Amino acid sequence: MQRKVFSRRTFLKSATLSVTGVALAACAVPSAAPAGGQVAAPANAPVELVHVDRNVPQDIEFRKDLAKRFTEQNPNITIKIDVMPDDYQATLITRIASGTAGDCFRYGTHYGMANWALRGILYPLDDFVAKDGYDLSVYFKGAMDACKVEGKVYALPVNGHPGWSAIYYQPELFKDGGVDEPTDKWTYDDMTEAARKLTKGSGDQKDQYGLWVAGYYESSLTPMDAFGGWPMDESGTKAKFDDEKTIAGIRWIHDMMQKDKVALPNPAFDTRAQLWSSGKVAMVLSGIWEGSYLGDVTPQGKTMKVATGPLGPSGHRGGFMGANVFPILQNSKHPYETWLWQKFLCSKEVGVENVKRIGEPGLRTDVWEDPILLNDPTVKPHYELLKTVKPMPVPANGRLSEIADPVQQIYSGIWLGDTSVEDGCAQIQTKLQAILDQPKPGA
Repeated sequence: MQRKVFSRRTFLKSATLSVTGVALAACAVPSAAPAGGQVAAPANAPVELVHVDRNVPQDIEFRKDLAKRFTEQNPNITIKIDVMPDDYQATLITRIASGTAGDCFRYGTHYGMANWALRGILYPLDDFVAKDGYDLSVYFKGAMDACKVEGKVYALPVNGHPGWSAIYYQPELFKDGGVDEPTDKWTYDDMTEAARKLTKGSGDQKDQYGLWVAGYYESSLTPMDAFGGWPMDESGTKAKFDDEKTIAGIRWIHDMMQKDKVALPNPAFDTRAQLWSSGKVAMVLSGIWEGSYLGDVTPQGKTMKVATGPLGPSGHRGGFMGANVFPILQNSKHPYETWLWQKFLCSKEVGVENVKRIGEPGLRTDVWEDPILLNDPTVKPHYELLKTVKPMPVPANGRLSEIADPVQQIYSGIWLGDTSVEDGCAQIQTKLQAILDQPKPGA
């Protein structure tokens, strides 16, 4: 099944919220009626909804097709797909502040949605769920939990993934190296040993890396979770980078890059596609989006296969629930009609079609149980993990978007060997706790 490439890392990089910008946006939000207090348009009255999306061609093409199909079913409602320029985050903040951001916008629960919700920028959906008797149990529990802030529902999970938690590999390189292919019984020790055998070259000069592993805050959650650690406690008030299990997950990444030297140190996101396309990396530990990225650049004469992520010392596979969403803005003039559009985007039909059109399936369990996905070898390895992964850890004060940049600065020193794992984690512990100790946005 051919899929188109979408720019995941570009959006991830731009989605680090500007605290000042969000504060400005919050100040500009007019007082609105409580959830459910705004009245839907009279029956059959024409309504135009503005749906804001990032500038990714295949996403936009798909969304416009869906908008036409939605209007065919709801003739009084038209959807305008409003495409932001490349600097999506900055433009979105400016338009929210000026009241010109439309009715809903493309975002992710793992990019700091809680910050927006706690500032009163998003429209809670609980009244609409009750009004329509909408069944939230059709979604993976972790996906639905990720869409809640302080117990209220602020979005429906349109599509997503269980983190950077599958092994993408070229079986031809395994055969050449005399290494058995990954199985669902593989542990981190098995993957590490295979990476050593599949690495070619001496010292820092490598003709082939055995493994590519990302060093971002988001991606580090996979080995961290597999080793039994987590960045913060369940209450979201106490940092846990002083926990030996959390440190162990960070140490594993460091060792792959610096001790064993089987992985490129502190790699940029595009490097794994560059290495993969030239046949210079045997395995990539990454997520479901690679069906598009790596699938389209697999070198001639080679194939791409996918195995479920390895079991960690904790006894389970690491990961987290990443849910892409289209939350409704509090000052939308047509929140209920926008809710209908959300439900359409989250239908089973659209969830299955997502795979072919944009690479990430919907997050309903019946989507993943559809024969199309169950028989897709690039999708199936992610299924069981989706049933168990936790949402991205969100601080009780909602300040998730303030974490990635300071953590990444310290991570880079660890991955390059300039900072020891212990010292780096101690620095992160201090910085993260300082963020968790701050009041909720707007307080």
